[in-house]
Amino acid sequence: MSRLFCSMLCSDPKLDSHRFMDILDEAVSAGEVERTKAYQKWAKRVSETKPPANPLKRRVKSKKEPEADLFAIISERQSKRKNQVNSLLSSLESKYGGSNSSSEPTEEEFEAIQKKIESRRKGLQEVEAKVT
Repeated sequence: MSRLFCSMLCSDPKLDSHRFMDILDEAVSAGEVERTKAYQKWAKRVSETKPPANPLKRRVKSKKEPEADLFAIISERQSKRKNQVNSLLSSLESKYGGSNSSSEPTEEEFEAIQKKIESRRKGLQEVEAKVT
């Protein structure tokens, strides 16, 4: 019977078992279908459970709740991703010098860098002079 419910679109064993059992019992009593041991076991389990009062009402009710749940899940995931991105950016800032406290070099650092650039420039000019 589980294969039957898998092949029947939009069927739910909890909601439709009693209805299917009634249909199959009518077919057995009419002689169209034989009663098997597997069916008898399944029918016994179904008859022990309480049939749903109104299966359609339960389906409609369940359709409205997942929309709110879905919205909550989407909002929760967005906030988690935002937090993950923020933590990633903060870790990258701390690792690669994202502090904006001293964005400009001091006078000594500036002069040292300027001397280094001038020495490289002189070296390149000497190499160009030798090549030409």
